[in-house]
This record gives sequence, C-alpha cells and structure tokens, in this order.
Amino acid sequence: MKRINYWLILPAMASFYACTSAGSENKKTETKAAAPARLEMTEVREMQPSKNVTLPAELLPWNRVNLYAKVKGFASQVKVDRGTWVRKGQVLVQLDAPEVVSEVNQAQAQVQAQQANLIQQQSKYRASRLTYRRLVETNRMEGAVSLNEIDQAQSRMDADSALVMVAQEGVQAARANLRSKQDLKHYLTITAPFDGVIIERNISPGALVGAGEAGKPLLVLEDTRTLRLTVAIPEAYANQLHKKSQVEFMVNAIPERVFKGSLARSAESLQQDKRSMMAEFDIPNAKGELKSGMYAQVKLPVERSQATLFVPKTSVVTSSEKVFVIRLNGDKAQWVTVDTGNTLDSLIEVFGEVKAGDVLVKKASEEIRDGQSLQK
Repeated sequence: MKRINYWLILPAMASFYACTSAGSENKKTETKAAAPARLEMTEVREMQPSKNVTLPAELLPWNRVNLYAKVKGFASQVKVDRGTWVRKGQVLVQLDAPEVVSEVNQAQAQVQAQQANLIQQQSKYRASRLTYRRLVETNRMEGAVSLNEIDQAQSRMDADSALVMVAQEGVQAARANLRSKQDLKHYLTITAPFDGVIIERNISPGALVGAGEAGKPLLVLEDTRTLRLTVAIPEAYANQLHKKSQVEFMVNAIPERVFKGSLARSAESLQQDKRSMMAEFDIPNAKGELKSGMYAQVKLPVERSQATLFVPKTSVVTSSEKVFVIRLNGDKAQWVTVDTGNTLDSLIEVFGEVKAGDVLVKKASEEIRDGQSLQK
C-alpha cells in the first residue's frame, strides 16, 4: 500500500477553494453593479411665494443745490449760517460789484440816446412826408411843380422812413442790453431757490467770489422735509418690484424704530456698471428724525408675477460645465440643464426644460451619470 502525502494535497485544496471563493465574490460584485441604484426622489413644485429680501439703501434729500456766484464781486453781507432754515426767495448773500452797477447806468444812458435819435428821425420823416404830399397836391395844377422836385421829395421821405426803422431797432437793442445788465445786477443778490436748511457755508463777508462753479460752493441748501430712500435693486429682482410696493427699513441711529415708505419711482433700466435698477421710496420727515445721508437696511417684498418652479437645493448640481438637475426618465437618469433664481428656505427656483410634477433625484451629484439606471 502506498502512503499518501497529505502535506502536498492540503495546499492544493486550499488554493482551489480560494479561487472558487474569489470567483463567487466577483460574480456577486458584478451582480451588485448591474443592479439599479436606489435613491430618494422628489417632485418639481409650482409655487408663487412672496418673500422679503434685505438690501442696503441711502436716504437722500428731496432737493439739494450748491449755490455759486453768477458774477464776480465782494460779499458785503452773508445773512445765513449752517443750520439756518430759509424760505424760497429769501436773500442769502449780497454781493458788491461797482463795475456791474456802472454798466447798468451806461446801458440806461444808451437807451435814452437811442430814444432821442428815434424821436429826431420820426420828426424828419413827418416833415419829408408832408412836403411830398403838398407837392403832389400842387402838381394837380399843370406846370406848378416839376416832376424832378416830386421825385426828390419822395426819395427824402423814403430815406427818412428807413432811418426811423433803424432808430427803432437801435432802441430795441439798447433795451435788450439794459435788461442783460440789470439781470447781472440781480445776480449780485443770491436768494434761496426753495425752502430748506443751509447745511454748508464756505463764505464770509468781504470775501472775493468768482463767476461760475470754480471751487467750493458759497452755500449748500437741502430740503429734507421729505426724503428719498434710494435702493439699488439687483437684476434678479428687477421685475419683481410692484408699483405699490411698501417697504420697511431701519437706520443705525435709531435701531429701535422701524420706518415705512412707498415706492414713488424707479429708473426702469439697469445701471451697466452695477447691474442693478435704482428705485426711490418717498419718506415723510416733517419732524426731522431722519437725516440726509443715513444708510438704511431695507426689507423689500418681492414676488413673481406668475407661479414658477421650485426644487430642493440639494437637487441642483453645479459643475464646472453647467448647472443641472437629474430627472427620472423611465428608469434612467437624465441630466437637465437649468438656471436658478430666488431661494426660499430649503427650496430654490429653477428655469429650464422641467415642469411641475417631474420626478428628480433629491440628493443629486455628478456621480449619478446621465443614462444610469435608477430605482425609486
């Protein structure tokens, strides 16, 4: 009887069983890979929610103007100071310019001279006209007056008539020059163009001021009885601002107060550099609690004009190539490119080739490939 060497058989059997076990595991892995992925699903919802967005804003005066001198002169009187409340038409600054007064007097003298010249030319014209008419009457008697005398009289009458017209135009030109000089004289008195408060004064009596807007203004006047709450509306919300929108806002100076305002006007156009639309809300400020130049935080109500589509934020995948959601198309995954809009808690607004009721992967990612088998 031959003796069997078990030390050689055992390793061979172990190797055989190991190969068999590895083959079984590979088959199980292939089976699992082939099985459809089981994922949590959600549906596209159609909604028309309203929400408040918080935006920075600035309070501006209803009217604001920098006051300059129109003519060159010395400030003889400065009747207001910073913080002075003034009425429309009230005298603020009085300037002295002797040369301007002298020019007005010269213009008045020119008007008088032109008027005297006009009277003289009118007298000559009346005389030449009467002479011509008398010669015509006398000429009814044959041979009493020569035709040459009549022609000369008519020529003098026509010339005097032309001189009268020239004199009349001279008077009109002199009067126009006088009005312009008087206007310059009126500019020596600087008055308030509207009711308001002087917020800046850069002049003292005796100062020499120049014509035009060179340098600092003499005075700065503001009307703050009504303020303009100016808000830059981002492009995403530009079409969601209704004509009767009401806003609430707060300022750092009075944190315990909530103020309200109504939409008064908007630019209806986006600024190219900021990609936003400027809107203004009128804020009554008769008590002066709010100050021009304050910054505010505005709660702006926005709402779409019609219902739009919303999905969970986790359903939207943002990759380097595009933004998409994964829709269940039969039992396959389908990548659908979308654009996003407003957010609402855990939901986000989407626009694209999707519709209400479409089934989407709730927690989507790029690992779920387009065309992959899915299972609810």
